[in-house]
Amino acid sequence: MSPRLLALIPSAVAVNLAIGLVVNQLGLPLYLDTVGTVLTAALAGPVAGVVTGLVSQAVRSLYEGFIWFPFAAVQVVIALLAALAALRRGFRSPAASIGWGLVVGLVAGAVSAVISWFVFKGVTATGVTAVTIVLTRLGLTQPQAVTVSSLGTDLRDNTIVFALVGVTLRALPLRVTGRFPGAARSDVTAAETRR
Repeated sequence: MSPRLLALIPSAVAVNLAIGLVVNQLGLPLYLDTVGTVLTAALAGPVAGVVTGLVSQAVRSLYEGFIWFPFAAVQVVIALLAALAALRRGFRSPAASIGWGLVVGLVAGAVSAVISWFVFKGVTATGVTAVTIVLTRLGLTQPQAVTVSSLGTDLRDNTIVFALVGVTLRALPLRVTGRFPGAARSDVTAAETRR
């Protein structure tokens, strides 16, 4: 493992944990705990992104409880799709970033719904559980409410995450992105921002 990855992965894990903790404490119906995972996958490829996501979930499970560990599968899916998005130049513009965020949100939401229902019967993060409760009171069955809540939350969440990472990547100078193989291969930075 290169010194760059040794520096990038812990920093990305810290970003995931810090943002995830703040969002969870505020009880928002979002996660935003994959910003570091997506950024790492775009810069350094799928393996680095998966490692970032798995370490993030493991550490979060230690201080916030077991509820977060099964969602490591969602981090893996997001890391793999973020690396694919980078290879397909999915961060080259705001529209491309948002489009990929929506695609990833659908896939991650489906995975999250399965985990939420089969492992926790729909009782997970504060904000998401609140949405599920509202949906059941509106007449949806518990599995339907969990699915709609998970999909809706992950669509919003990943759209925001991919948009933020896209802005970040396009703002990075070439001397930074050129040090990471994923960024160099995917041309994630806009030509006019390179310096």
